[in-house]
Amino acid sequence: MRPAPSLRARLLISYIIVIVVCLALAALTLILVARPIQQRLTTARLAAQATLTAPRVQAMLERGLSPDQIAKRLVGVAFRQDFRLLLVDRQGQILGDTEGEWQGQLVSDLPRTANGQLESSGVLTGPGGVHLLYAGRAAGQVKATPLWVAAVVPSPRTPATLLGELGQGLLTAGLVALILSVLLAALITRWVARPLQQMAQAAEAIAAGEYDQTLDIKGPEEARVLAESFELMAKQVKASQQAMRDLVANVSHDLKTPLTSVQGFAQALLEGATHDEAARRRAASVIYEESSRMVRMVEELLDLARIESGQMTLDQHPLDLGELVNGVVQTLAPVAAEKRVTLQANLPELPPVLGDGDRLAQVFTNLLDNALKYTLEGDRVQVTAQVLKAQPRPRRGGVLARPDASTLVSLRTDFVEVSIADTGRGIPADDLSRIFERFYQADKARPSCRGSGLGLAIVKEIIEAHSGHIGVESVEGLGTRFTVALPAGVH
Repeated sequence: MRPAPSLRARLLISYIIVIVVCLALAALTLILVARPIQQRLTTARLAAQATLTAPRVQAMLERGLSPDQIAKRLVGVAFRQDFRLLLVDRQGQILGDTEGEWQGQLVSDLPRTANGQLESSGVLTGPGGVHLLYAGRAAGQVKATPLWVAAVVPSPRTPATLLGELGQGLLTAGLVALILSVLLAALITRWVARPLQQMAQAAEAIAAGEYDQTLDIKGPEEARVLAESFELMAKQVKASQQAMRDLVANVSHDLKTPLTSVQGFAQALLEGATHDEAARRRAASVIYEESSRMVRMVEELLDLARIESGQMTLDQHPLDLGELVNGVVQTLAPVAAEKRVTLQANLPELPPVLGDGDRLAQVFTNLLDNALKYTLEGDRVQVTAQVLKAQPRPRRGGVLARPDASTLVSLRTDFVEVSIADTGRGIPADDLSRIFERFYQADKARPSCRGSGLGLAIVKEIIEAHSGHIGVESVEGLGTRFTVALPAGVH
């Protein structure tokens, strides 16, 4: 099977077909337009010659010359001007012919005026059915019969006649136009097709697993925009593939430990290795805790998958964010008291926000639970809130925490910002930029504090689904501060 022509070849062939058709149409139009123009110009030239010749014919008639003699004397004039002179009487009989062929023959279809006079110009039929374009003038009388001198040329009856006359010029101009047009078409084709070919090659490379593709596109603006989108897509595909590999690795690792524990203690129960009631209760407790941990991890994974795929439906309605956060603080107050951590909430009256109460409660519960988990006895966790005026609206996946002077006023809105600050040991600087990644855990050395590594990733997705943003500041040894900003008002 023969390979299909390349895109460049198909474009070039298409351009050549269009060019040839346009040139043919232009030539046909030129012929159709030029024919009547040529006829008018020829008639004007014949009329001028007939007007000049008529007085000479009349003068020679007065000197007694016959029409045939007069015609012979005018042969040179007719030859130089490239026309034929006929001396015709009223009945259409040719009395004199500068070419001497039609002497004594008749012309038919003579155009006449209302009084029977010969029209000054038009088309007549000569001997043998030849169509002639003529211009005539009265030139005296022969034996009391009016005599007319007519300058005639063959009439261009068909476009083929005119094409024959203009053919060489049209062919030359057409060939030059065709060559230049094909060269220009080849350049345009290369300009248009090359970026597409580059992107096709890059797409094949991505399909083969080579995601680091950089396109240097020099084509049309649309192609450059497409190339930029293609590079962004390649980066996202690479990130997605890496995230998928990390997901599989992390899930495998995080599920392996509890599964091993469950399997080991279940086997001990089956084999009777746990002889006393305390050992059996301990084995059952471990199995329950580890299975609960796996259930939570699976639920969080499903949560994250639903959020990222857009399948999570937010039940949004106006909320008093201060009341919601106070409710979360009161729920976790026993945990803080048990750890002897001071938990304070200082929340002024806040404007309403549009949001899903359950999901936002999940956000603040996660953040407060983390703060309490990583805060030592005697330390403090403080919750505050404020209204930020005219802040830029964030893009999904990006954070515009502080506006600059170039941010359009129409893209700004008021935000309610809730801060959760602790005086714990803080987050290392190397970990701070990665804490919102799924499965990433900043404190891997403390199993007692270890979670699934999905909580903050889910928090970030929920906040961004509410058109808000989340930020974090931390100094190791001094504490951490999370800030959640949500658009104020009911939009």
